[in-house]
Amino acid sequence: MPVFDNGLIFDIPEVPCMELDKKEKDILETALDKWEADHLLTKEQADELRSTISEKKAGVQIAQYFFVIAIACILLAFGAIFIDDKLLEKIKQYFDIGNIVIAISCTVIAILWFAYMAKKRRSLNTLIFEVYMVLGGLAVVSALVYYCKDIGFGPQYSGLLAAVAVVILGLATFFRSKALWFAGILSVMGFYGSFTESQQGTNNLFLGMNYPMRFAVFGLVVIGLSFLQDKVKALSFSQRQTYVMGLLIFFTGMWGVSIFGNYGHYSEWEQVRQVQVIGYAGILAVVSVAALLLGIKYQDDITRDFGIIFILLNLYSRYFEFFWNTTNKGIFFLILAVSFGLIGWQIERRLKKDKAA
Repeated sequence: MPVFDNGLIFDIPEVPCMELDKKEKDILETALDKWEADHLLTKEQADELRSTISEKKAGVQIAQYFFVIAIACILLAFGAIFIDDKLLEKIKQYFDIGNIVIAISCTVIAILWFAYMAKKRRSLNTLIFEVYMVLGGLAVVSALVYYCKDIGFGPQYSGLLAAVAVVILGLATFFRSKALWFAGILSVMGFYGSFTESQQGTNNLFLGMNYPMRFAVFGLVVIGLSFLQDKVKALSFSQRQTYVMGLLIFFTGMWGVSIFGNYGHYSEWEQVRQVQVIGYAGILAVVSVAALLLGIKYQDDITRDFGIIFILLNLYSRYFEFFWNTTNKGIFFLILAVSFGLIGWQIERRLKKDKAA
């Protein structure tokens, strides 16, 4: 199909029909209407492109929702079975099998499953592929759990979590699975928590940090690694997931620090006035506003939304700490409304100014 651009003619290859969600279809059709109105495309070219767009059938979307529900139920069942040691012991006694037999069986199942997925991965849509990856990941975790039952889990289960993290992240990289990458990050996070707990002193601090503080630092490290990850071709597929997880861990940790400070014991925290940890709330406010502004500047909705969410959480937390019993609730929320209205007005004014420039 020929396209004219500043007097030059070049060809666009035939575009296969795309099935999109209703929202995606509306956005793309709006873009085509705009390009046609600006004479970037002729009417014939725009119509030809519109003919390649179709909306996903409701049945397909409903089927995908059921797959999501199914995998959620599988995860809940998996967790319930492993938590209920009595059920596992009854199964082992009934079949008269040892831990190593179960571990080897799960290993064989996992190997066969991932070998099958290596052949079928190109014929599956993204959602179904990720669901199957999670199922294979459960087989891997089951095998590692039963290996560790005989050789040991390590202090605070740190050995098991380290093994899970290494294997799951390796599989995620090989299969380019975002679901397994997400699970791998959670495993690393679990290992970090268990390892630091096993190494902390009698004051419940690790390198001078309590739990919220050490996870805020961990979140910063994950965010930093996400930028490096984008430069590694084999890992770039999941850069966004790493970045979002880093933001979530960092901001949640900082919110915890804004409430509990850096005290290692609950009894110790109870004896201090909340104003003594107000500095941490100020730091959370600064980084939240910075995330909001950076998200707007670089058109990054996730970063912007994290900034907004934790600005609100910070304000609400401080209200409940300092003003819940002394301030009229209506006045407080009226002040909040005016403040956010002014922020929104300033942002809108800045965006209009940038657009005009």
